[in-house]
Amino acid sequence: MSLVSAAINERLCVLSSSATDAKALQWSQFFKCPLNPSYPEKYFFNFHVEPQGVYVRDQEKRILEIDFEKNHLDYERKGHRGKNELIAKALGVAKGYRNILDLSVGLGVDSVFLTQLGFAVTGVERSPVLYALLKEAFAKTTKSYLQFYQLYFADSLQFLKEHKGQLNIDSIYFDPMYPHKKKSALPKQEMVVFRDLVGHDDDAAEVLKEALTWPVQRVVVKRPMQAEELLPGVRHSYEGKVVRYDTYVVG
Repeated sequence: MSLVSAAINERLCVLSSSATDAKALQWSQFFKCPLNPSYPEKYFFNFHVEPQGVYVRDQEKRILEIDFEKNHLDYERKGHRGKNELIAKALGVAKGYRNILDLSVGLGVDSVFLTQLGFAVTGVERSPVLYALLKEAFAKTTKSYLQFYQLYFADSLQFLKEHKGQLNIDSIYFDPMYPHKKKSALPKQEMVVFRDLVGHDDDAAEVLKEALTWPVQRVVVKRPMQAEELLPGVRHSYEGKVVRYDTYVVG
């Protein structure tokens, strides 16, 4: 069954200039949505394919772009603490764990950071639009630490069921979407579009339950500081100021 849902088909169109028609056609076929329709303003999301790159614009003119070279989402974290970063400790860097499966790549911020820390990352993303943005960003990047990143378009739960025991993975990383806070400042435009595209991970607990059956050393879940555990059994939490990394020891 296709992961590209009818809901996206009806809300999305692809727009391009003549110089990029081949790539635009590829993505419109992938999304199963119109290419250069007469009235693009009728669609909530416009996926733009331009010579300089791709991006998404919604009806409110908010733009979402993934570009590792521009670093507009803080992909290039200079001055990081290497093995002393909480996320690295949680994933078992001190024990030599290096091969990571990221179950919810999203905008790729944590995945890219993990590659900078020396981890080999395999990522899974189930949003077709985010996958397309990521795919293009990885294709154009010149960052040496991203050259061997493995990206899959898949539902994380199905991926876990279908690939168990088939990949060389030490630890699994999972960052499910958090529900909207009732009282909070409006996120910047990228996050607004991102939430509209992704929604909530209502099956997060089920995904974690399946991840815990994998032959890996650790499963790490990123959570807001005040949030409850996604599932019981957390062995240790690495706490920061805003988020924490709940670690489940499997192997």
